[in-house]
Amino acid sequence: MSVSKSQKPLYSVIKDELQSKIDQGDYQPDQQLPTENELSSLYSVSRITTRRALEELEREGYIYRIQGSGSFVKRAEAAPERQTPAPLSFAEVEPGPIISMILPHLDEGAMVGYIRGASDYLNRLGYHLSVHTSNSDPALEEELLESMPGRGSSAVILYPLNDSCSFERLNRLYLMDFPIVTIDKEMPGMPIPSVVSDNFGGVYEAVSRLIDLGHRRIAFFSNAAIESVSSVRSRYFGYCKAMKDRGVPILPELVRLGASKELKAAGKTAFFSGLLNGYRENGITAVQVENDLIAVQLLLYAQQLDMRIPDDLSIFGFDNNPICEMLHIPVATVGQNYDEIGRTAAELLIRRLRQGQAGTGQHVVPVSLIERKSVHRLA
Repeated sequence: MSVSKSQKPLYSVIKDELQSKIDQGDYQPDQQLPTENELSSLYSVSRITTRRALEELEREGYIYRIQGSGSFVKRAEAAPERQTPAPLSFAEVEPGPIISMILPHLDEGAMVGYIRGASDYLNRLGYHLSVHTSNSDPALEEELLESMPGRGSSAVILYPLNDSCSFERLNRLYLMDFPIVTIDKEMPGMPIPSVVSDNFGGVYEAVSRLIDLGHRRIAFFSNAAIESVSSVRSRYFGYCKAMKDRGVPILPELVRLGASKELKAAGKTAFFSGLLNGYRENGITAVQVENDLIAVQLLLYAQQLDMRIPDDLSIFGFDNNPICEMLHIPVATVGQNYDEIGRTAAELLIRRLRQGQAGTGQHVVPVSLIERKSVHRLA
């Protein structure tokens, strides 16, 4: 079967056909729908298209999704959002066995770790994890959050896009007494618990190690703006603390923060060439980078400029992305325990649901320093 040409997006055509079959009784309550792969083959479209169709059906309350099992038709009595507005108070909704997780995307191993850690913990207790993606779209993130209480979800684990996105929606859910835990970032000033890596301590240890190796001209680079991303802000402060504790001056030419707009405007080649030439001219011998993906780009562009890594420049990343080990020169990094972050977030929500209290503070998960060939002792 192929999707005929229409003014509607392909995912909407598929969604409407599935919805019609549900309404007509072709798919019965709790019956499993075809998988994303099966729908892709059936309609001759990509998995991205079929995933969007299923997400729309879930958002409108026609189906529910169980991680690792598939999509199932929701019973009419379990989908009050089709007939009535969303409840004003979470206390008015009967808590179900579903915990939802909202992620920006599923393109990195980190996201799989969050899902695995939370799902393993919840499954042992008879709960199911429902995973949603915002596609890094603030509007979609807000829409997903707004819809959660009326979709049979008992609580939400949220990976926020930044410190300010969806603040109003989160506040509204908090006032409804709807259980929420954020991961990766905290929401400053909002009394909801967060589970984060030890971003401060990880960079503190990495920069201290660089100092132990004889480096003094150590740069810090971030693509994200530290005022809007709490995790990167903590990493920067870890850098500052390590430098200060060891008596190493932090000079203006060492620090580059929130470079995303400049990078986009200049283009990667021009931007990184300028950055690296600046490092060379200013005698910078090491750099702590916001994350591994940027660290890898920095290494590759440095090699294009005939800079020797690590002889001319030592590079430390953050995350322990698998790509770090695939390069000719493996990248040193700070490893996050994504499974433990997911598990801890799930545990906090279950404690809240069963005991009425999960606390409101920040729960910090330890990190690990992973030294590889992109750093060495300064000659």
